[in-house]
Amino acid sequence: MKKFSVDLIDDSYSGYFSLDSLDKKEYTIKNKTGILKRNFDDEWTSSTHELTSIKDAAEFLDKKINLKLKSPKGQPADFPFQPAKIAKENQYIFDFLQGLGVMEWKVIFRALRSRRIIIKNGKEKRTGFEHYSILIRVRLKDHRHFIEVGEGGGQGPKFNQSGLVSRVKEISDNHQLAGKYNVSFTEKIPVILSPGDGAILFHEILGHALEADYIYLQRSPITVSHIGRQIMPANVTVVTEDKNDSFFAGIECDDEGETPKSACLIEKGILRNIISDSFYKNLLDLKNCGHSRVEDFTHLPMPRMYALYLKPGGFDPEELIASTPYGVYAREFGEGKIYFDKNVFYFNIHDARLIEKGKRTIPLGSIMVKGDISEVLGSVEMVANDFRFDKGISYCFKNGQTLNVRVGQPTVKINNLWVTNDAND
Repeated sequence: MKKFSVDLIDDSYSGYFSLDSLDKKEYTIKNKTGILKRNFDDEWTSSTHELTSIKDAAEFLDKKINLKLKSPKGQPADFPFQPAKIAKENQYIFDFLQGLGVMEWKVIFRALRSRRIIIKNGKEKRTGFEHYSILIRVRLKDHRHFIEVGEGGGQGPKFNQSGLVSRVKEISDNHQLAGKYNVSFTEKIPVILSPGDGAILFHEILGHALEADYIYLQRSPITVSHIGRQIMPANVTVVTEDKNDSFFAGIECDDEGETPKSACLIEKGILRNIISDSFYKNLLDLKNCGHSRVEDFTHLPMPRMYALYLKPGGFDPEELIASTPYGVYAREFGEGKIYFDKNVFYFNIHDARLIEKGKRTIPLGSIMVKGDISEVLGSVEMVANDFRFDKGISYCFKNGQTLNVRVGQPTVKINNLWVTNDAND
């Protein structure tokens, strides 16, 4: 492998503000500026240096560069995260929660601006990301789990308050009604994932399985030898980029200054590319990289997803419901986890309904779906034509680093999933 060096100059600003049912308020602001220097010459050497300002990075660089950082296109110069203003503008949500009659609630607002200069082997690139989100956490009576509803995007701390309130109310009603029924599942059944956020399941079982470090370490059920082979049904095409999505509009390259040559991961069920950085690209003799990500300059980069989109198919979404004699329709999605050593995964769903004789019937409250990774990848039966992006609050946790990710899909029907009525903590 050739020698190379990567300097990552990072300037990030983050804000956190929360208010709960006890009128407790929390507010924090963090500003982190620093440089991560990495060199490869038979082995890695890395060093991190915290800076008081971007200008201080000059002493660690081999050449002069313009250290002035510009805001990403379309984003304001000032960071518009003011707790008092946010609380006033979202009073409608607080009033609704006070009257909902739940055990407890908490509303969390987050904001992040990250601006970076990446210098690889002397070549310089600039990139930036900005994100605002709201998360409503509610614990219903006689439930030990919190349910969560949220949304996020890059256009400032402005949210669809009526939509958020409606979603919380629907979930609350679903859970209350679900208590009147006693539905249990004794065998694997079809699960229909709603459009948009449902793709987070594919992020877990497919995206992570395609990350080059997991493949190199032989943790993933997928190997390099699968490239060019059918690993999913022919109705599945998965890509890492969508020109209509502005979520990562400020990202010019990955955190090594690379961009993928191809955005296609799965083409009509055939594996075309693996999610890799430049290091594992060489180790695995891959054709594609551009997926190196790092939370901030104090961590080391690794192969990570930015976005994962399952392309639309040819079915009307109601055809998926009508074709299901007995199954589950899944809507609001929580956290999931994958266990490569056991070839299994689980995923929490906060709002689900039973499907009987091709119709949505009784509410199920919170459920958990789980299954065999390899089996489920081959069990995508139907893909609808109603593609949507997620609601903008998908996060990925890997090796101690948390990053925003993006997913999207149409309504999708998957067979061979176990369903239980109890969600994992």
